[in-house]
Amino acid sequence: MMIFMGFLIVLSCALHAGDITSGTVVKTITAQQQSATSKITYAFYAVDRGNLPPYQQKINELISSAVPFRMSDEDAPQGISTVSEAFFREVLGTLEQRYQQYQTSATDVNEAPWVVIDSTVIQDQVRVFGKLTNLAQVVRFRYEFTGGAHGNSTTSVTYVSKDTGKELSFASDMISDLPTFEKIAEKYFRKIRKIPAKRSLKKAGYLFDQGFGLSENIILTNDAVTLIYNPYECAPYVMGEIRVSIPLKDVANFIRVSTATP
Repeated sequence: MMIFMGFLIVLSCALHAGDITSGTVVKTITAQQQSATSKITYAFYAVDRGNLPPYQQKINELISSAVPFRMSDEDAPQGISTVSEAFFREVLGTLEQRYQQYQTSATDVNEAPWVVIDSTVIQDQVRVFGKLTNLAQVVRFRYEFTGGAHGNSTTSVTYVSKDTGKELSFASDMISDLPTFEKIAEKYFRKIRKIPAKRSLKKAGYLFDQGFGLSENIILTNDAVTLIYNPYECAPYVMGEIRVSIPLKDVANFIRVSTATP
């Protein structure tokens, strides 16, 4: 079995400590006359020998711990201890190594090369109704194929307080009246998915065993709150990702974030 790899690195400009640096690392694996290209579009706060505020340190830690095929302590290369271009290049190197190991042990040696598409966006300034909040938001999208009938995709949203540097839960930390918020959210869910008010969500084909529930990932923007249900979270895989946007004006009284005049 012969496996060939290609690497492309798009370098970003040098930035000062605390600035957001971004770039793309691409790797192509060819095996068994099949090719697959993986890509990580990364973002992180540049360190550059400077001290980062706690919230930026926390976000860098969250990004490094959430990457696919993260190296174990034994596998991590010397000198790469935090997020950097070299770090993400090594992550894709680990993907290729894991694929090689699988090909060696698997009975089906015609398994297509594995694929990871990973993208991270940092929103350092989150505004609601034009007012700057004390939040930083990280949105990540990932598609992975590591064998099987199909790949899987997920979108994740993380909030970190710029005041404390702590990760926040949207439902627990940012909503003041969760029952009322959920009632409004269910109204929009039913409207967008065209489900009559009196029809059971479960009978309509959704996976709400205990009644309607909020998604694990929620995006807050200047004028809307968007629930993101990943495949299998509230519906079968065939329905894909489900997004439900709620006008911020309808739930603004229940959103608990600090704001300042822009």
